[in-house]
Amino acid sequence: MTQRTLDAVGLLATAGTQTVSEYEAAAIAVGRLDAAASRAEPGFRELLVLRCAATATAGSLPEMIALARAGREGGAPATPAHDFARALRDGSARARGGAAPSLEALHGLLMLPAPAEPAGPVNELLRDSHQRVPAVLKAALVAQVLEGRIAQLAVPLILCAGGVASDAWTTLPPRSVRGGTSETSSLQETFSALAREARSSERALGSAHERCAADEKRVRNALGRAAYSALDVLALLRREIVITVPETARTLGVSQPTAGSAVERLVKLGIAREVTGKARLRAFAYEGMVAALAPSASG
Repeated sequence: MTQRTLDAVGLLATAGTQTVSEYEAAAIAVGRLDAAASRAEPGFRELLVLRCAATATAGSLPEMIALARAGREGGAPATPAHDFARALRDGSARARGGAAPSLEALHGLLMLPAPAEPAGPVNELLRDSHQRVPAVLKAALVAQVLEGRIAQLAVPLILCAGGVASDAWTTLPPRSVRGGTSETSSLQETFSALAREARSSERALGSAHERCAADEKRVRNALGRAAYSALDVLALLRREIVITVPETARTLGVSQPTAGSAVERLVKLGIAREVTGKARLRAFAYEGMVAALAPSASG
């Protein structure tokens, strides 16, 4: 890390018009995403965090569903995104309290060995030892000096700690970490990539809302009086993403046969999909909602 990179505010102040423009676009995109995500229902917010994990690990739609199933009845196999999602949740919980991550903490969250080289210069930037660096600028600079998953974890946590994001909504895809041939061009590319990811996540959130509204209308039109119980299950599925019949019965205060019948109606409509392949403890995912928020859906 160079002294010029440490002088982050000075770097931006002396940068060219294009770099400043890319920075402003990234800051606006991150702010718009946070505004939209903060108003969203719990299920949508959870899927944005899982989308962030899938973006960092190139996770697929089945892996996002597996992440949503983690810790629920019926279990789910571990995926490459599992540890990253856990690190995002643990790290963002600390960051929302204003605790800026250190390099050692980032390694710890990912259960990696401590960094071999002294982390002083990086931690100076992460923790603003000398100045108050705008969060979006700091996230971009850190993505230049760190590598791989460490950089991708640092970005959303920095945005949280800096108060410009209320959760780990977005990060940089693997191809965007350490881009460019010079410090200035690399910084421009990183701002541009962060803006693209934030805009993509905001569009995906809008698509998920539209999909859910359309599915609710389909249930009302297709099921008549039977729509009431199915709509209750659909609302639960929208909130929880993945459900089982026993969980549904307990949550809604109905019998398991009633819950099972409502779930099966959603399956027949193509809204819910069984994702375990088991005869017992079957789990059902709101696949269309997950697909709308998957990284490839609007990227």
